[in-house]
Amino acid sequence: MDEQNQLEAIKNEISTKLGDKNHKSLSFGNTAVTVMLGALTLVSLAQMMASVKIFNKLKTGEVKASTGSSSAPQSNSIQNLPNMVGGC
Repeated sequence: MDEQNQLEAIKNEISTKLGDKNHKSLSFGNTAVTVMLGALTLVSLAQMMASVKIFNKLKTGEVKASTGSSSAPQSNSIQNLPNMVGGC
């Protein structure tokens, strides 16, 4: 009988905790995490839209893909190496 009384006491305690109207279900920490996740979702959606826009421009031929070889002069001469890296 003693075990049954303990179980009843635990059951009543749980029932009062669940029925407590003053208990806040969403604390500040949960709200902050929710806001951060929402902001990160919006940033990722903006990045996705920008990448789709760039991909469509590449697909239609408005912008050509760069090979990178024409942007900087390349020299095989080891004599120009100190000038390239700002050496003495």
